[in-house]
Amino acid sequence: MKQRISIIASIVLAAALSSPAWAKHNGGGESQAGGLPALEDRVDAQDVLIATLLGQNNWAVVNSDGTIARASSPAVTVGDTHVVASGVYEIDFGKDVHACVYQATLGGTGTAAVPAGQITVTGDTDGDSPNDVTVSTFNSAGVATDGSFHLSVTCP
Repeated sequence: MKQRISIIASIVLAAALSSPAWAKHNGGGESQAGGLPALEDRVDAQDVLIATLLGQNNWAVVNSDGTIARASSPAVTVGDTHVVASGVYEIDFGKDVHACVYQATLGGTGTAAVPAGQITVTGDTDGDSPNDVTVSTFNSAGVATDGSFHLSVTCP
């Protein structure tokens, strides 16, 4: 019985000595300098960093009629109006993406199968905005045709 009490007492003592309250009184432990306002400032700074990092990966899923099916941000819009049957689309990311990497693939906007074809992607081809990316879609014979696609833009 005494051995059990001794073990329990040792556990309680170890827990008490490792508690933040004891560490504060003993001069150790994590610094809480600045209290709650400082903690809020650190959280705000981390939120800004996270938003910046997330903002570097931009994407859009575009319907064959040139409308945005879904995107990484509400700022992603259609650039110049899509001309039906041209296979050319301009996507505006709402920020400068001219120094970024572009990747595009033919892809459905829902669950329907996507016909075979080809796709190209480049920066803004008409030079009116560094926010734009131009995508061109073609059928499997290489003829320009409208097609839905997924576009990813990754920035440094």
